Order: sequence, then structure tokens, then C-alpha cells
Amino acid sequence: MSLLISRLSKLRLGKSRRSPLLSNGFSSSLRKEQTPPCYIVLAELCEPYKAGLGKLDISRVHNDMIDRERKVVHGELVYNDIFGTVVTIGASNGWVATLNGKDGILRLQDDLNPYASYTDPKRIPLPPLVTLPRCQTQIVTNVSMSSSSPEDEDCVVAVKFLGPQLSFCRPAHTKPEWVNIRIDNPCFYSSRVMFSKKDNVFRILGAGGHLMGSWDLQNHKHKIQRLRFENIPVLSKPTNEFMDSCCTYEHLVESVTTSETFMLKQYKKTSEIVEGVASMKTRNLMVFKLDDEGNAVYTQDIGGLVIFLSMSEPFCVPASSFRLLPNSVETLDSCEHGFVDLDDRYAYTNIGCPNPAPFFIPPQNIDYRLSKLRLGKSRRSTLPLLLSNGFSSSLRKKQTPPCIILAEPCEPYEAFLGKLVRYNVRAELVYNDIFGTVVTIGASNGWVATLNGKDGILRLQDDLNPYASYTDPRRIPLPPLVTLPRCQTQIVTNVSMSSSSPDDDEDCVVAVKFLGPQLSFCRPAHSRNEWVNIRIDNPCFFSSRVMFSKKDNVFRILGAGGHIMGSWDLQNHKHKIQRLRFENIPELTKTTNELMDSCCTYEHLVESVTTGETFIVKQYKKSSEIDKGVAKMKTENLMVFKLDGEGHAVHTRDIGGLVIFLSMSEPFCVPASSFPDLFPNSVESLDACENGFFDLADYYVVTTISPTAAPYFIPPQNID
Repeated sequence: MSLLISRLSKLRLGKSRRSPLLSNGFSSSLRKEQTPPCYIVLAELCEPYKAGLGKLDISRVHNDMIDRERKVVHGELVYNDIFGTVVTIGASNGWVATLNGKDGILRLQDDLNPYASYTDPKRIPLPPLVTLPRCQTQIVTNVSMSSSSPEDEDCVVAVKFLGPQLSFCRPAHTKPEWVNIRIDNPCFYSSRVMFSKKDNVFRILGAGGHLMGSWDLQNHKHKIQRLRFENIPVLSKPTNEFMDSCCTYEHLVESVTTSETFMLKQYKKTSEIVEGVASMKTRNLMVFKLDDEGNAVYTQDIGGLVIFLSMSEPFCVPASSFRLLPNSVETLDSCEHGFVDLDDRYAYTNIGCPNPAPFFIPPQNIDYRLSKLRLGKSRRSTLPLLLSNGFSSSLRKKQTPPCIILAEPCEPYEAFLGKLVRYNVRAELVYNDIFGTVVTIGASNGWVATLNGKDGILRLQDDLNPYASYTDPRRIPLPPLVTLPRCQTQIVTNVSMSSSSPDDDEDCVVAVKFLGPQLSFCRPAHSRNEWVNIRIDNPCFFSSRVMFSKKDNVFRILGAGGHIMGSWDLQNHKHKIQRLRFENIPELTKTTNELMDSCCTYEHLVESVTTGETFIVKQYKKSSEIDKGVAKMKTENLMVFKLDGEGHAVHTRDIGGLVIFLSMSEPFCVPASSFPDLFPNSVESLDACENGFFDLADYYVVTTISPTAAPYFIPPQNID
């Protein structure tokens, strides 16, 4: 990362800009010349649809059917599903950002500005995106700008992509180009970027809010900082349990008028499931005031300010400037418009018709006149059908013990060979950073999955199986991956298989969950093997991992927080979205609750073939140390829930004689009595920098922080 940071000199923001900073403050002299905060009440296509035009109904915040403005824009800003070439990916400072799927060009345009010209809209194309190795540039978490004038040579545009990549560009520079940063810590994968006018830096919050990254483009510096939560109120046991099951979103927002920085934690949960589509609703919201020392102090008093959260970059304005309600938060999402009064925790949320343009529009200087048009009707999309399949589930008696493989490259490195040292109960593979063409993306049932960056082919191979042949390893190439619109197939969360025989069992299905909306299935041994691709648009599934249930013959995915689960029955062409209910959660101390709430949480589904039980494991990880700008994560807590067929997830500290194994492989579970040196009622975990053991009976925890090149546990295999 240090080499990439050195290139940031090209993005210097200017020398003496620290006092008035950049050009978009809310000073009293500008209040009368600015638009109030607005939002798009409704967005529709004009008839006939072929005309490619859309209509926006724009309203001031808190004004219902008053002072509404109506405006014509291009239809692709309204409905990406119909005009699929150009996708709206975010908004900042009154500019909307779009990405063209054909030419890969990102453009800034002022269509959402209520006072921008319809007849002469501004269009600012940015340079072609550059995708870093093992990254993707198709799915964007958000866009941030250092000022509201991208035509100003000092203005920098930052784009955070889903995954490790963060990119910067100066649109008005004589030779604009992207400077790309790779942030490998997974807790930043779904983060959103914001620009601090006070400190002249771009910032990103890690999941849970325990880490913050800052990029100072003027002084060519970057910093990873640990945050400390303080003054957290005592919450009831039901409230803590409820919040822990929610999908959590962290936001950073700054007040230009008061120079305060706030962190908001937004807790969302499924409110209803209609035709397999889950609508999310904000159930709680906590605000923290952040200081320069990394202290995040909980507060219910943000003074006379109003904070706005939407798909745009968050912003904050004085309520008195625009006749708004002080000390409040407004939220806007694709299916929700919410209001929270921080004084008395009063919250109002309206779940209405899907809003295809969920953007709050910050105050803008009034430079233009607005054209007015009428609005039309809304449209919805449908889900694709799934493919048919059947599975077999036979128990095996003669099996290898669970294994780990420690691997190191052979010298000379250019020989492209690696040495594997096998041990009972631990494993590692060869380094992707050295041989960057082929990347290990996951493992399941003793097979490792690799993705070739040159030909885009995913392959299954049995190299990690301790009893596989070294002289004649098996290689199974799968069909070329098919990327759905507005999805990506470069970054994989995990791989799951329905059996351990992908080469000769026609019923064996391979499932690949990509970071983002796409889930793909394939039958490698079938005469017509091809990918069947599913799009899951709910963001709480974007970072989820897929698992196969031999008991129920379905593939399953847990949503973030564990409150929702998706199931795909390929044999009967059915899919189901199910809400889960957590029960019997133990009483935890205030300190433990605060610690867990600040952690990056990972949810795992694992099934015991021998007992027929299904477990949810919630793993809470937090940075243990920051070494040379790299945060090393450590498991701070772990909770196990037994899941039944009705969606009840009952907390337990007794899984009997079983051992659960968590790693970059698909999780699995074995009886401790079947293999030597295993401890019953325990969980083993393996990650890139951690090896952990958890005794569930007394919560005894042992973790070792050490680099692991290929953190894969290998489940028991048949001995041929």
C-alpha cells in the first residue's frame, strides 16, 4: 500500500486550503442563496418508454405535496433494470455518478440537482477504470467528492468499490488518471468513503466501527486508527439481542458549520417478505461524536443539526437554516423513508413503494431554473428460475481426520512449485501474492477452488486433500463464468459443494457466492454443464457465505446479523427467504455488549451429518494490533445457536460431542470421538492471521496471531 500511496502526489488538493477549506460551506451569507435539502419522492418513466426519458418528483424535506418540483431526466437514472447499460452508483455534493457497463466509463452529472438545466445538463466523463488484481470495479458502495465543483482542478473524486479497492481521481486535471489503493482487511470491504473538509482527508469506517482508515492526499499519508466507544447507554437485554441480530451499517458525517464529526450506527432488519423479496426497516440508530483521539462518545444531542442518510454521501445541515426539526436524523433507502428524533428516541419509518432513486440532495447554490413535468407509474422486476438437481447423502466410515496443510514456496520461486507439510488438524497453501495469475478462492469437501485471472476459468483441484495423488492430481475446469449485470465474478466469498465427487457424480452441484448480489450454480460432471446465476439484491446478503445442507438438500445463505436466511432447493425449483428468531440468549455484561457491538461480525452456518443438527455460529472479531498500517484481527467472542426447521435459533453452550471447524473452507462439523486429539463441545477457527480454539462449556479461548497463507481446514475424506 505504501507504494500506491506515494502516487497520491498527483491528487494534491491544493496548498492553503485548511481554513476556508473547499468550496461548499453553509455560512449564513449563503443560506438565502441555497436550495433546501431535497429528496426524490417518486421517479418514473415517461410514456412511451422508448423515448428513454424519466420523470422525477423532487420535494423539500418535511414538505408533503408542498413546493414540489418536477423534472425530466434520462430514463437510465430512474430505472437501471430497463436501461441496463448505464447504472447509477452513487451521489455526492449534488452530482450523481453513473457507470457505463459497455465502455467502463464513470461519469458525473448534475441531473439530480433540482436547479440544474434539463436542456443543457453537465456530463463529466472520468478516465477508464483500472481494476487491481483480485478486485472488481462493477459494484460500488458509494462515491465521495472533496467539493461540489468537479470542474475545479483541486476537486478529487473517491470511489469505494465492494471489496478491497478504493480509487481516487481529479476530473479537471490536465491528465486525469485513477490512483488505486488496495485495502485487504475484509472489515473494510462493504465500507463507504467520506471526505472531511475539516481535516482535508478521505475516511472509511470498518464494519462495527472499531477501525477507521484516513487518506491525506495533500501530504501523501495514510493511517489506520482504532476507535474507542464511550458513554454507551445501558440497554435492556431484549434490545441488545435485537440489535445483535440486525444488519448494521456505519456512517461517517461531518458538520461544516460546527466542525463536528459524527459516527452513526444504523440497525436494519427485515420488516416483511413479499414474493421472496425482503424489505428492510431501520429498527434502531445510535449516534457517536468522534474526536481526534479516536474516542467515539455516544450522544443523544447533536444540537441544532439534522443528519441525512441515503444512497448519497451523508451530510449535515443546521435545522434553523431550512426550517427543519433540530437534533434529528432523516433516512432514505430504496424502500424506506425514516425520521428519528434523538431527544426522545422517537422514530418514524414509512415502508412505501420502491424508490429507484433514494438520494437526499444537499443544499445547492441556485444557478438554474427547473422544468416541470408530470409523473407516471412504477415497475417491478422478477426473479429468474432455478435449475433442477438431486443430491445423495451417504455417511462414510473409513475417513481421514480433519487436516491443516502448512505450505511454503520452493526456491527458486520461479519454479512455480510449493511444498506442503501435512499435520493432523491444521492446513495452508501456496502464496497468491507471489504467483498472482491463479488465485485460491475457497475450498469444500476436500477440493480447493482456484480462479485464473487470465482466462477467467474456475477450477476444482484436490491438491489439499492429504490422500490425493501428488503425481496425478485431479483438475476439473468449470465453464467460463457468466457475470450478471451490475455484478462481479472476481471476488468470491466462498465455495460450497453438494458432495465430494464433482468429477464423476452427475448430481454434484458446485455453488459459488461472489461478493455482491451474485450466486452461481454448476454441475461439473453433467453432460451439459453450465452456470445458473441468481441475483440477490438485498445488501445484507452481499458478504454472505453459501453452505449446502445434506439433511434438507438445499443451499443456504445467512444474511448479515443472522436475522434472515435464504434457501435454494434446486431439485424442486424453489427458493425461500425466511426470518429467524434468536432465543435463550445469555445475560451479558455491559462491557461485553459494548465490545461485541464494536466488532466485525461473521455468521456461519454449519451442519452435523451424524446428528442432523444445524448450527449458526456468530464470530466477533476486532483488531488486536496495527502493524505497518495493517490491522490484524482477533476473535473476541463466539456464540453458537441451534437452528430448527421453524426458524428458531436457540443459544447453546452444549453441542455434545461435536467439534465445529471454521476457516476459509466451507465450515464442517465432526464427532470428536471419531478422531484422536479432538476436544468435544468446541470450535476450531483458522484465518489469515489467527488460529483459535474455543471450549464452549466454560468459554475458554486460546488464539494465536500468526500469518497463514492458506487458512483452510480440510474435512474428513474417504480413503480409497
